[in-house]
Amino acid sequence: MKYEKKYYFLNTILFIFVLCVSIVLYARYLGVKGLIVKEYKVESNILTSNFSGIKIVHFSDLLYKSTVDSDDVKVLINKINILKPDIVVFSGDIININSKIVEEDKEFLIENLSKIDASIGKYAVYGDYDYSYDDYEEVMRKSDFIILNNSFDTIYYKDNNPLYIVGLPSSLKDTIDINSSFSFYNEEDRRYTIVLTHEGANIKYINESTYEVDLILGGHSLNGSVVVPYYGPLFVDEASYKYFAPYYNKGITDIYISSGIGTNEYAFRFNNKPSFNFYRLKAQ
Repeated sequence: MKYEKKYYFLNTILFIFVLCVSIVLYARYLGVKGLIVKEYKVESNILTSNFSGIKIVHFSDLLYKSTVDSDDVKVLINKINILKPDIVVFSGDIININSKIVEEDKEFLIENLSKIDASIGKYAVYGDYDYSYDDYEEVMRKSDFIILNNSFDTIYYKDNNPLYIVGLPSSLKDTIDINSSFSFYNEEDRRYTIVLTHEGANIKYINESTYEVDLILGGHSLNGSVVVPYYGPLFVDEASYKYFAPYYNKGITDIYISSGIGTNEYAFRFNNKPSFNFYRLKAQ
């Protein structure tokens, strides 16, 4: 009997060890691959009928040359183009600054990101890593992305009723100028407004202002990289503030935080596949 208990104990220890090693190996090598698309229907009673049905693709934290290689980028672009989006937005961190980036990488990114098709337009903001990459602006502009940095763009589609898209810089590296970003704002003639931001912490600037926003699209947190069932994400930094999960709602505002494509210093993903978001807007 004593021998059986010892045997059972050793087997249990061995099982736990093998399970832990298997989870770590999965998170390091399999969890970081297998790009998925998360699809959402976004409804609003302020959205005008001309924009009802438009499709928006939102990707973030490409972090090229982390766990993302050239084949992964090509898969991403193919999946985006299959959806035939009207608007494509990128919410920051094009490369992993901990990896060696050479001229060929820049040319590869330009060549492939420029293949993304969007019938209305493509927009981007700075992530904190992008300030350390001198070629970020060149890469995005040559790929036909409009960089919004404490600025906005007016989007027209089918008729003269516009919507607005605002871009905030990384508050880790730059200064948020909320009033310049919303200089278009007219409370008496308010229009559907989308905000692009990298860190979740930037959302507090909107919360503290008098500006009403309908849709906020962000990144940075990677949704915590490793998400433990019944516990939650393991890796969330202060810059994510309280916005690190895939979705939040604050009154009229829908907030979506992308899980991203690559990885940062924690090169692991568990219960959290690399992904991008696909939104269909619908006027109520």
